[in-house]
Amino acid sequence: MNLTKVRKRSGQKVSYDREKIRNAIAGANRDASTPADKLSAEDVELVTDSVEQALAEEETVGVEEIQDQVEKSLMAHGFFDVAKQFIVYRQKHAQRRAAQKKLMDTYRDIFFADSVDIDLKRDNANINTDASMGIMLKLGAESSKHFVDNYVLPEEFAVADKENWIHIHEKVVA
Repeated sequence: MNLTKVRKRSGQKVSYDREKIRNAIAGANRDASTPADKLSAEDVELVTDSVEQALAEEETVGVEEIQDQVEKSLMAHGFFDVAKQFIVYRQKHAQRRAAQKKLMDTYRDIFFADSVDIDLKRDNANINTDASMGIMLKLGAESSKHFVDNYVLPEEFAVADKENWIHIHEKVVA
């Protein structure tokens, strides 16, 4: 087997670790709908081996490629419910990464944009967001909104708020 490195989403290369693939499959397996859908320990090893065999010719492979192969291997072996759980897991983590990126972009705007240039810094006439204390208040408010949207609100309410079907006036965690 040539596979020795994994390219993370950040571009960083780390040592290949079979255990991470096995743990990801086992995690999806724990979320399977019924006991009948769950994989045995031998099945988890079988799928892990299948993923490794499919990627064996590569020296370096990306995280996404590994995850794609896990999905294919689960389905090829008929473990459709576990494959579905793995896909849901991937989707939730992709949404969290996107939300985290949006929060970091918001922070960048708060720190580096002038309030004349960006509505985000003008949404409260009582706070000077070009001053240090105003920046700190705005960072706290945006962090709280991010946390509530992604970790507190049920998904359907967060989506309704985002799509302007409802408006939640104060997203503050007390």
